[in-house]
Order: sequence, then C-alpha cells, then structure tokens
Amino acid sequence: MGLKEPVILNDMVGWRRRGGHPPKIAEVLDQSMNWLSKPLTEGETIVIKPSNIVNSLAVGMLAMRPQARALLIYAPMKTYLQSIAKKNLDGRLWVRTLLIGQIRDQMIAPFGMTQEEILQLSDLQVAALTWLAQQAQFASIIERVGTERIRSLNSETFLANQRDTMRNLAELFQLDMDEEILDGVLQGPAFTRHSKHDQKFDAASRVEEHTDAAQVHADEIAKVAHWAGILADRMGISMTLDSSLI
Repeated sequence: MGLKEPVILNDMVGWRRRGGHPPKIAEVLDQSMNWLSKPLTEGETIVIKPSNIVNSLAVGMLAMRPQARALLIYAPMKTYLQSIAKKNLDGRLWVRTLLIGQIRDQMIAPFGMTQEEILQLSDLQVAALTWLAQQAQFASIIERVGTERIRSLNSETFLANQRDTMRNLAELFQLDMDEEILDGVLQGPAFTRHSKHDQKFDAASRVEEHTDAAQVHADEIAKVAHWAGILADRMGISMTLDSSLI
C-alpha cells in the first residue's frame, strides 16, 4: 500500500520551521510513523511517498526505524528545468516557494549567496539552485544512512528500464512480487495514467510533453543549465547520485 504525501509529515516540517522543540517533534514524529506504518490488511507493506519538503527529516526518520529502507528519486537537471518551464507561472511560483523552505532549512546557506543575489536570480535559476540544494541533501542522506538501506534512481533511467527498476525496488523493500504481479503493476494506472490529471499518460507522452517545453524555452534552459554546472563544480555537488537502484 502506498501513502502519497501524508499531511502529518508536512506538519512536522512546518512545526520545526516555526521553532518547535526538537525532542517533542521527534516524539510526535515517532508516533505519527507508528500510525502511518500500520497495514490496512494482513501481510501488507506500507510504502510512504513523502513530499519533498520532508527530505529534511529523512535521516531522523530512518534512524528511528532501523529496518526501513528508502529510494531517492531525482530528475536530471535539464529535465527538471523543462518540467518547471512547461508548468509556466505555476511552476515558477512553486520553485520560489520551495526556495523559501530551503532557506528556512539552512540548505541554501552553503552557497554563500546574499539576499540581494538570490533576489536577482531568474525563475529557472531559482529552480536550478533548489535542485542543487536537494541533490546535495540526497548525497548527504546516502552518506549518513549507508548504501545498504538507501538507493537512488534517476527518472530517465527509470523510464527506460521500468521492469528492472520495479524488480529491484521490490527486492529493496522486501516485497513478494513475482513476474505476474509485476506485469499487473506495469500495465496498471501507475504506469498508464497521469498522476495528477487522471488521464492516459505514459513514457512516450512524457517525452512529447518535455520536448515541447524544451523547444519553447531552449535558450533559457541551456544558459541556466550551464550556470548551474559551474555552481555545482564550485560546490562539489555531483549531478548523479551514488547507490543507484539500477
């Protein structure tokens, strides 16, 4: 059973950002995970897909649950920029909201930018900065928790190798998934319907959608990706993560 972005976990992050007492937050977080992990039917395994803002709690959550395992999913820089660009104003506003949260979580401080320098960034530069901050966070999670419990997955690798990805993921999460069950998953709505709009959508549809965005915003995306690459080199942030699932 998959739980998609449980609000209680977002609330834990908001509580912490408002200055909540860490021991009390840890206590309530532990209680919340107890409830979230309860199976709805006998023999069921619960897999939680948290919101990206919950990444700041990942190390603590995994420390509380030594048997738990996690998959860190990320898109390549240019793919991410295309995704933000194709969402137009909504996407550009979203990355600025994400940036505010990352500033509160002290994820932007290592970049050494002044408030004025951050305000001068374009929307896609903000998107690239938040991507780099999250990439650095993911690398830190892998290093601190260890590769036995953490795997990473590039979205493009996933789309090109869906069966192998799901087979390896079932092994990571210790799920009893034979080839027949795997066939059902790959032919089911998770792989054939849009996750937000509930309409027919597959890997080919996604490629077409991103190609359109790439053509319209090609110049801006290329320039921002180049800028981000220079920043990544300066900060020692790798564009790919270790401990790949596939």
